[in-house]
Amino acid sequence: MEFFTYLSPYRDEYIAKYGSWMQLNVFERYLPLIILFTLIYLLFKYREVFRNNKLLDKRLRYSVGIIFVILYSSHYILRFSIYGLDPLILPFQLCSISMFTAIILIFTKNRVVYSFTLYTGVIGGLISLFVPVIGYGAEFYRYYQYTVAHGILIITPLYFLIVHRYYPSKKESVKAFLILQTIATFMMFYNYYNDTDFMFLLFDKSKITKFPMIKYFGGIPYYIILVEFAAMGFVAGFYQVINKLKNKFE
Repeated sequence: MEFFTYLSPYRDEYIAKYGSWMQLNVFERYLPLIILFTLIYLLFKYREVFRNNKLLDKRLRYSVGIIFVILYSSHYILRFSIYGLDPLILPFQLCSISMFTAIILIFTKNRVVYSFTLYTGVIGGLISLFVPVIGYGAEFYRYYQYTVAHGILIITPLYFLIVHRYYPSKKESVKAFLILQTIATFMMFYNYYNDTDFMFLLFDKSKITKFPMIKYFGGIPYYIILVEFAAMGFVAGFYQVINKLKNKFE
């Protein structure tokens, strides 16, 4: 079925079939963001309902978790059905890693993975929705897989923050940032030696077309320095915001 077409827009097969990248219209680009922020508002408004009803909380988490697992696994199943054992099916993008830990968080409420999921899931998910790199419009499954999965990725840690009062400590925040740095360092070496571009850590200037936003950060490879400072600033700033809003979550 054409709806489930899952060719990578970075591969020749996609260009041969569609000619060029499919561009999202205004509706396709902004509706997911409107829905996301509406859900976050409702989550905050009705936090006591979920907080005081353990059965409702569990049913919601498990229902969303099952949907999340289906969306997450279907991405790799569909890619594998086309490309087999190809680097495309490796879950090495930041959002892919964060989605995996978010799924663990949903089903186990494990605080060990929480802080990492909070910082990387929110920032990675927001960037992915504000600057979508999909290659497919609303007539394709990939569009819904991408937007819904990233939406759940953002809402999951916020749910635990607002409803379950999972407030990250300074130590947990620093640890989450260091884990992110460790993963990023590994991926930089992996990309360099395997000519891949996971986490958009690029060294080949010809690949800037994969994520044009990089040119606004100094281009390849200088953007990596600015991204480092941006990530550090986000973690520190988000931590401060959470502390200031902590009383409002009660």
